[in-house]
Amino acid sequence: MEMPNNQNKKSAHKIWMNLVTWFFALLFFSPIYIVILNSFKTKPEIMISTIGFPEKLNFENYLTIFTNNDFLSSLLFSVAVVTATTLLTIVISSLAGYSLARWNSKFANGVMLVFLTTLFVPFQVYMVALIVIAKQLHFTGNPLGLILIYVALGMPVPIFLYRNYIKSMSPEIEEAAEIDGCNKMQIFIWAVFPLMKPITATIAVLNALWAWGEFLVAFLVYGNSRPMTIPLSQQYFYGSYNQQWNLIMTGFVVSTIPIVIFYIVMQKHIVKGIAAGAVKG
Repeated sequence: MEMPNNQNKKSAHKIWMNLVTWFFALLFFSPIYIVILNSFKTKPEIMISTIGFPEKLNFENYLTIFTNNDFLSSLLFSVAVVTATTLLTIVISSLAGYSLARWNSKFANGVMLVFLTTLFVPFQVYMVALIVIAKQLHFTGNPLGLILIYVALGMPVPIFLYRNYIKSMSPEIEEAAEIDGCNKMQIFIWAVFPLMKPITATIAVLNALWAWGEFLVAFLVYGNSRPMTIPLSQQYFYGSYNQQWNLIMTGFVVSTIPIVIFYIVMQKHIVKGIAAGAVKG
């Protein structure tokens, strides 16, 4: 008599877990649904109902967005900034992670700890110092300065992930390449780096997501220089189209498309890369 009761309890527990999961899934996706739906509406239709379907799909909102030169230039500029930031981060952090992983010294863990402790310091603590240094180096209002600051701020986690991933790799491949006459840089480029595709994809996605939506550093360092990044341009875009929620929603959808496509392309490597880069230290 106990077996059916246990099975009933397990079934009830499974049903409740499914209901809770669906509830939070709907709660999470409801804002996305509202934004996408309202991007195809006219302003009067949004005023009537934000969750109802439009009488017909209105593509004029997207036409207005794509004919807005400021918005398009900001979109392309953000793509360029994120691409440069991600590539530089991958190059520098992979070299640093490889060096720390193969550095047979008691100081290696100490150096890694120094990198990681920077993650626990709130940005507001060194915000003023960062602005002062950026002005002294003529980084303010400069796209290159913004990219270099993004690279510096986003460096600790990639170094940590690369180091742990490389430590989990067998050094036999490197030893074989060294026997063939390769120097350290050639070993890294031709033998080590091609094996780090999963963790590289993970780092690329994490850094791209952060740099694409970052606002505060860009606002403090880059200011209102033209062209702007997407987060900076959106505040002026909202001001230009005050209360025109159909265009605001459309702008949000368009600005999200590039990073969503990038995530979808790279997603198969993300879980594998994070697991491999975080397990072994």
